[in-house]
Amino acid sequence: MAEEGTPENSDNRLLTGWKAIAARFGRDERTVRRWAATRDLPVRRVAGDSRGPVYAYAADLDRWLVSHKEIAADMSPVQPAADPAERLDHDTSAARPSRLKGGIVAACAACLTLGFVGAFGWRAIPEPVRPAPSQPVSAAESLYLDGLYHLEARTSEGIARALGLFSQAVAVDPKFAKAYVGMADAYNLVSQYTPSAADEAYPKAKAAAKRAIALDPGNAAAHAALAFNAFYGDRDIEQATSLFRKAIALDPSNARAHHWYALVAMQDRDFDVALREITIAQRLDPRAPSILANKGLILFHAGQTQAALDILSPLAQTEPTLLSPHAYLATIFLAAGRDNDFLRESRLAATISGNQPAAAITDVAKAGLTNGGRPEMLSAMFNEQKRFHAEDREPAFKLALTAAMLGDKSAALDFLEQSIKRREQDILGIRLEPALTALRDDARFKAIVMQAGFKHES
Repeated sequence: MAEEGTPENSDNRLLTGWKAIAARFGRDERTVRRWAATRDLPVRRVAGDSRGPVYAYAADLDRWLVSHKEIAADMSPVQPAADPAERLDHDTSAARPSRLKGGIVAACAACLTLGFVGAFGWRAIPEPVRPAPSQPVSAAESLYLDGLYHLEARTSEGIARALGLFSQAVAVDPKFAKAYVGMADAYNLVSQYTPSAADEAYPKAKAAAKRAIALDPGNAAAHAALAFNAFYGDRDIEQATSLFRKAIALDPSNARAHHWYALVAMQDRDFDVALREITIAQRLDPRAPSILANKGLILFHAGQTQAALDILSPLAQTEPTLLSPHAYLATIFLAAGRDNDFLRESRLAATISGNQPAAAITDVAKAGLTNGGRPEMLSAMFNEQKRFHAEDREPAFKLALTAAMLGDKSAALDFLEQSIKRREQDILGIRLEPALTALRDDARFKAIVMQAGFKHES
């Protein structure tokens, strides 16, 4: 007996390449690419191989089509009989081949009765009707969809490729709002996943988001991109929250709006809202590894460390080139005193992001741990951080964290004030970082928190 929602007699062949996947549906390659980008079509690539061929399993595709009834209905060649019991069981070998095996969309699976059905015992079976051709995808949209795939990789190379594809889409169609949204999202993420300076990327992100809204005032994704920019770029929490709420009101099913709203709420230590929003985002886009990673981070800062590790540890293995699981695990392990695990994940994060200073800092920290344990590890880290900070290659905020762990409260506060003056993005984590817990009752620290843009002092 087939499982509920699973087509009977569905095979589970491996289909490799967009052409084979498209043939399963009797559609063109652009259509299935669009479904993969916007409708969660279960298409995969080998983990860590962004250039490898896509593949899918036939049974997964069949189940997906069953769950997307509006697409299945559009593909159905004829209407079902009024009484399902009246449908004929016919010899499929005598009919024209179905475009989809497994009983989902069969050309003659549900034929209408054209003549009288009674004592004569016969029906006139109509000629199968071919599915209507799908709506063609424009060149701009095709470039945009490819850009979305590379953006989701959350790597330096992926973001660069996405920006190139979105720029090409805009060049092809200057009025294609979605391409501007893609550019805004990519520029918003540049400083978070690459060593590039935030001050150069955020103004470009804001301009792209505003252009998208000018072209399409009801575009929820554009408002979400502008909200992200308001928080991380302008340090305006109230404006960011307002824009996220507007984006969600425009389109409650926009996963990215819920996802990014969750992160802003987390930074403001509003964990109830953060967990609610990240859960909604996950329901809307359950396959997005970046959402799952940030769910783990939120759980950690909400005090649920083991739940966070249960998410992030396997995710780091299944998505080895995704930066966030490794970076978040490094944060958790450092706070927990699991120094060898911290060094391993920190080194992986540095390699993935291409951050040479971070790699060098991790290497000297490892030598320090070997020579003198945790105190020597932190001391070696701090000295190397100061060296790169003097070259403007290491943020003051990270030195503040290390100084605080070394017990140097005065130095920690000095570096936090430097971080404020330099408008470092990292300062937005001031209310979250475990290393700064001991400073929360300090009047100077509370003033810095307020300067960072938070109403709450601690």
